[in-house]
Amino acid sequence: MKSSISGASANQVEIIEAFLTTRATNFFLNSIQLIKSNSKSFDHFHISATRNNPSCKISYTTDASIRWALNAIETWFVEESSPTFDFESAPAFQFRGVIEGFYGAPWTQAERLRGVTRFADFGMNLFMIAPKDSPWQRFNWRLPFAEDFLSEMKKLVDAGRVNCINVSSSVSPGLSVSYSDLADVAAVAFRFEQLMDIGMTHIGLLYDDIPWELQTESDIKKYSSTALAHADFANQVYQRLLKKNANVVMTVCPMHYSGRGPSVYLQELGEVLDSRINLMWTGRQICSEYLDISDALIFKNDTKRAPFYWDNFPVNDGSMAKSLHIAPIQGREVGLENHSIGLLSNPMTQFELSLIPVSTIGDYLWNSKDYNPEISWERGLRRLIQNESDRLAARKVLRCSLGSCLGGDPAPDLRRVFNTGITAWRKGELEVSAKVFEDEAKSMIAAANQIESSRYSMPSISRELAPWLIKFKVGAEVLAGLGAVIRKCTFNSEMKIIRGTAKEITRLHELREILEEPKKNLFGDQLAGPMQELITELSA
Repeated sequence: MKSSISGASANQVEIIEAFLTTRATNFFLNSIQLIKSNSKSFDHFHISATRNNPSCKISYTTDASIRWALNAIETWFVEESSPTFDFESAPAFQFRGVIEGFYGAPWTQAERLRGVTRFADFGMNLFMIAPKDSPWQRFNWRLPFAEDFLSEMKKLVDAGRVNCINVSSSVSPGLSVSYSDLADVAAVAFRFEQLMDIGMTHIGLLYDDIPWELQTESDIKKYSSTALAHADFANQVYQRLLKKNANVVMTVCPMHYSGRGPSVYLQELGEVLDSRINLMWTGRQICSEYLDISDALIFKNDTKRAPFYWDNFPVNDGSMAKSLHIAPIQGREVGLENHSIGLLSNPMTQFELSLIPVSTIGDYLWNSKDYNPEISWERGLRRLIQNESDRLAARKVLRCSLGSCLGGDPAPDLRRVFNTGITAWRKGELEVSAKVFEDEAKSMIAAANQIESSRYSMPSISRELAPWLIKFKVGAEVLAGLGAVIRKCTFNSEMKIIRGTAKEITRLHELREILEEPKKNLFGDQLAGPMQELITELSA
């Protein structure tokens, strides 16, 4: 059964049908009426919808705003119960999306295709592909793109078009480039022209993680600084691309992409770089706990343009590979959109699990004022895992991994368990305390078993979680062991203190060692910390 669509162009029908196809089992609209709006607000839409005989009227400004309106209707349909819906909105940030810019195994073509749809579900409009460890990205950049590569990219571009996601790619020539060599300018420009031929309109020239000093004699002779070399090279490439498409968007990641305070490099770069070229920025740090307006103003003063944030969250490459950064985005200031043109999230190597924090980033980028991290996170989890039982099992594990470079409590639910158990043992209720920890251990094992089951509805989640499930089950074993130790202790009612023998203390030390064996990070200090506290009490 197909929806009745009126007032739509062929492209708009394609956008609507692409959206509804992915919702065939849980969401349907009998009729959709489109009306062109006179609003001056970018991507603004207004919706009137009814639940009975589901239908809607969408007043739109751009084709993309139709997609964002459909997102809003679905959220209302799933999360609310009111019979009618009257709503208007527009995104806060101009550019909203994801940059696949991590070190490690790149995402697969299937994951990228799924990402195009999911990023659109999150209200995003840009997906830049820039995997650090793909040879085409940073090493073989002088060679034209191969036909099979361009074929895969075109499939992504076409999927992006019907999902209102601008799929972009990039080149990082800085490890071996000669900025003064016109042949190198031509090689980079030709690659971008190949991408433009398959429909890309936004390209990235990345100077991150390269030597700070000029490397060739010709560059040293021609340029008085690295910043001037970077600006001149980018300008030359950009001028070539403008001849092919006057609307092409170029984004540059500078060599100096984080910090606080005036930067001579950025000042020189911003002074010479074409004012239409965007500059990326990660904030005060490579992985910034905060992105705020005051720092954005410093960047704008230096570079003569507002920052385009490369937000290194929830990325977990390099030394962070032991951790899953699953928490909702936090520490990004309300109103930052007024001092920035956009933000791209650099995700984890784990594609499926990245979708949870990335969905919260989409919510923040759409409306920073009303963004609620907890509500957004729960919505993201529901979007990812629709089966309620399977979702609750994953939630049990994931809420032991909420800590990241952004701070926050890594295991808030487990902390409440310990608060209850510790309160009980300090009141002398040792049996109660032991049961609290033993019951939690059983609950954890049940969740892990469900995720590992062949019947689990999201096998991709099972695969990505597998290394952390080992740690999770060890944590359950340690909790059960803690309960057993407490059962063997006694309570001195006069001193109001728990007592144990050397045997119990030794067992607690053994449990701590068991906990440390799996080399993945979970729980924060929420298991090791209280056990050390009990060791100290028993040793007093």
